[in-house]
Amino acid sequence: MPDQDHQKRALAILAAIGQGTIPSDHFTHTARWWWNGGLDLPVADFLALLGQLHGQTVEGIHVLPGLIAENGDSLFIEATSHALLHNGTVYNNRYVFRFTFRDGLVDLVKEYSDSAHVNAVFALG
Repeated sequence: MPDQDHQKRALAILAAIGQGTIPSDHFTHTARWWWNGGLDLPVADFLALLGQLHGQTVEGIHVLPGLIAENGDSLFIEATSHALLHNGTVYNNRYVFRFTFRDGLVDLVKEYSDSAHVNAVFALG
C-alpha cells in the first residue's frame, strides 16, 4: 500500500494542475520536472510553463488519477486529463507520473504522456 503522505502530496499536485499552479511547498528546493517530450526543468520553470498552458484553456487541465503503485521512494500514478482550449480544441491525454520523494517532499516528477498530442494541441512559444 502506498505511503499515505506521499500519496496525498502527489494527488494534491495533480489536482493543482487544473488551477494552473502548484504550491512550491510540495517540492524540495532542487526538484525537477521531467517530461518525455523533451523537458527537464527546475520546478519553478515548469510552473511557468504550466501557467502558459493554463492560459490557453477555458477551465484548466483537469487530471483524473487512476491506478497508484509504490516502489521505495517512488510513487507511480496512471492518469487521464481533459481540457477545453479557448480556440475550441479539446485536449485529452493519458499519463504515467513517477513522483520521487526525498525527506517527504517531491524531488523529481517524471511525466510520460503523448507528446505529439501536447504539441499538436497547445501553441507553445
